[in-house]
Amino acid sequence: MNASTAFSAGMNLFVSFCALIDPRSKNWRAPCASRIRWQNAFALSLLLLAAFPQMAQAAATPWMGDAHAVARLITAVQATGSAKTIDGGLEIRLAPGWHTYWRTPGDAGVPLGIDWTGSENLAGARISWPAPKRLVVSDLQNNVYEHHVVFPISFELTQPGAPLKLHAAVEYAACAEVCVPYAANFDVVVPAGLATPSPEATLVAESAAQIPGPRSTAGLILQSATVSPHEPDAILTVRLRSSGKPFLAPDIFVEGFDRGSAGSPKLSLGAWGQEALFSIPIQGADTAYLSARPLTFTIVDGGRSAEFSATPKVGRPANSDSEVFVIFAVALLGGLILNVMPCVLPVLSLKLLAVVGQAGASRRQIRLGLLATALGIFASFGLLAGVLAGLKLGGNVIAWGIQFQWPWFVAGMAVLTTLFAANLWGWLPISLPQFVYAALPSGPAGQQHKFLGAFLTGAFATLLATPCSAPFVGTAIGFALAAGPGEIFAVFSALALGFASPYLIIGAFPGLVRFLPKPGPWMLVLRRLLGLALVGTAAWLLFVLAELVGANIALITATTLAAAVLLLALQSTRQSSPTAALGLRASNVALVAVALLAPVFANASSAAPPDIATKWRPFNLSEIKRLIAERRVVFVHVTAAWCLTCKVNEATALDREPISTRLFGTSVVAMRADWTKSNSAVAAYLQSFGRYGVPFDVVYGPGRPNGEPLPELLTADVVNGALDRASATQNTAR
Repeated sequence: MNASTAFSAGMNLFVSFCALIDPRSKNWRAPCASRIRWQNAFALSLLLLAAFPQMAQAAATPWMGDAHAVARLITAVQATGSAKTIDGGLEIRLAPGWHTYWRTPGDAGVPLGIDWTGSENLAGARISWPAPKRLVVSDLQNNVYEHHVVFPISFELTQPGAPLKLHAAVEYAACAEVCVPYAANFDVVVPAGLATPSPEATLVAESAAQIPGPRSTAGLILQSATVSPHEPDAILTVRLRSSGKPFLAPDIFVEGFDRGSAGSPKLSLGAWGQEALFSIPIQGADTAYLSARPLTFTIVDGGRSAEFSATPKVGRPANSDSEVFVIFAVALLGGLILNVMPCVLPVLSLKLLAVVGQAGASRRQIRLGLLATALGIFASFGLLAGVLAGLKLGGNVIAWGIQFQWPWFVAGMAVLTTLFAANLWGWLPISLPQFVYAALPSGPAGQQHKFLGAFLTGAFATLLATPCSAPFVGTAIGFALAAGPGEIFAVFSALALGFASPYLIIGAFPGLVRFLPKPGPWMLVLRRLLGLALVGTAAWLLFVLAELVGANIALITATTLAAAVLLLALQSTRQSSPTAALGLRASNVALVAVALLAPVFANASSAAPPDIATKWRPFNLSEIKRLIAERRVVFVHVTAAWCLTCKVNEATALDREPISTRLFGTSVVAMRADWTKSNSAVAAYLQSFGRYGVPFDVVYGPGRPNGEPLPELLTADVVNGALDRASATQNTAR
């Protein structure tokens, strides 16, 4: 019989004793509560153990303690065997209402401490800590264990196969209304021999299973860890997603800072319980201190737990209801401004076509046509929101405009742009199957075609207008993509409303269309000119495709598209037999398929690297930190081949005097990060500033050691002012 069995035997004798006192009671605690205090039960069981000293075997020491807490040292094997390590543990049992402490106790208490001095054949002993429980007493945060806990210990032997003598001087505290320090010395000798499991082996194995493991094992994905100022201290925000079962009642414990203390976290569950957002107040520490430290996080959710490390980035605090309304207004304004940003230049022809096409129509037709365009815009923004939300739920890196990093998307846009141009030239009528038209409101077929074209114009214009950011758009997108699916759809709906507002305003006041010239031959000329503008847009997309998959693949796509347009022109100007017309259509389908599939099956790694001018240094985050330490000024320019606003900034500010002389002189180190292709390091850098798109520019220096982000549109005065502030000392800058 071992010590655990003896403990159970002692408790059974105690129950029998109580039953003799009051045999009618089935609850053994009730009769004993009136005659013997429950705490004395612990003392009685200890006396019973002392009466049977022969019960303690090599795998376990006798219990030591009092009525409030008892402890013992156990091993999982009866002998050392030939292994270099053997498993064991320290077991502590606590009376009801009492607790002991985790390795990081919280605002009060002391953790378990063990001194192995005097042990023989012991090279080292590594203790593991089961997941704790939070106990709040008078606003003091305590990380504790209640009732019963086993701390697994791995013993490393100096000489495998030889006997192991353990001497453990244990110190811990057990607390209820008062705290009692405990000290005990345990001695265990594990002899040499076959390492058969001890009676405590199951207990040791069960305790090891309670140790928090990696996030992947628990099915948890870290989406973000940010720290933000919150008077008078800071707020640490951690967002997690569960890839398996939903969260129930998760808690989080933070370690890693030697000043300050973590308060009780505020929990917000979203995405049907699949996402958990923790907002943890940190008292006595600021954002600069916390953002530079790798922190350890322990997540406990019922029987599931995980432990991981992360260095939080400087960001925004958790979202409040008022902030959601502000962000919605910001997104609305950003969508409106997006109409006049350089990145919508490729779709100006489509936007003009949507308005000019209403010339001469009735008020009802104007309203319906512009509403169809607006619906196309909402459909595209909804599609983008759904794709981004899905990618985020899958644990992927998401950002604004990342679709232009996908060769198949860029090739598809080039194909659609070219086909739109052919439609404007009258070579390719756009139509849908008859069953679709049967579902549409009744009306002339030409009117149905017109509404369909208006819808496609709005949808296509949106997809082409989203490769780069704009004022207010970056703020709204950063908020949405750092949050959950609900926020993503809400913000994208506001962006769609802002982007579609010109069409909605004209639809509300259709009399504005009267300022357009009456329909006539000028509209045919305009359609041809707009078609040429769309061909220019297709050429730009092919240039982006060349950056992604190489010039050879882009040339194949361009050649097949040109051949397809020529066949469409030939088919529209010549009468062909049904067989010949079918052959031409089949040839067009084959050419378009080649244009679409060539980039898909291309090896993206074979593409030539972007042609970065030698005056720009490659982006290197560790180099930035070194240069800041040397009190140098650093200008970081994050760009992409598909970002037209980036090109405008370069042409109007960065590459022009006097900025170019200052940027590429000896006083400033200019770095460029290319985000044309997917790059996790660049994406992480953007997200560290709460940004999810380009253009993005940051200036570092003695006066701005953490960096000063610049607005989306740059001017010489904006860049010069930022460089002046960064080059100044911190006192001067303040």
